[in-house]
Amino acid sequence: MQKVFEQGDISFYEYTPTIFKPFYVNLEPLTLKRRLRLLMAYFSGFKVFYLKYQGEYAGYCLVQSGRDNRYKFASKKDIMVGPYFICEGYRGKKLSVTLLEFILKRSNLEFANAYDYIQKDNIPSIKASEAVGFKYFSDANLSRYVRSIILCDSGQGDFVIYKYTKR
Repeated sequence: MQKVFEQGDISFYEYTPTIFKPFYVNLEPLTLKRRLRLLMAYFSGFKVFYLKYQGEYAGYCLVQSGRDNRYKFASKKDIMVGPYFICEGYRGKKLSVTLLEFILKRSNLEFANAYDYIQKDNIPSIKASEAVGFKYFSDANLSRYVRSIILCDSGQGDFVIYKYTKR
């Protein structure tokens, strides 16, 4: 893991996962379902960006290649941002917005578009995505077995997909 940026009380770190260690620091419980998802993501490539606030790990965000077969609407030049997570004691400080802004605007990631899919009832994540410039793209559902993201008509999905186009 390497520090990639620091400004005041906030610093960002980039970690490239291994098949046996998907996270450098576990900030939330890792369920079997999440472990399987990370194993699938490992083969298409992903990174974890950590945010430290006042010297403590406060959150993370996964960034995955759009070439993963689960994301049929994305190209290999795109990235999938998320899930992202801010520890409970640090919520309400707009740290998720800070983390997303760093990834999209200051990191060395090269991409054409970034996508984020969020459960419809996760209002804080939707607001954070919109605050950094993501725009509504589509509603979506997850397929039953492979957990592919399937686009659907507005109002018909359990998830919303947001798109950010790099300028």
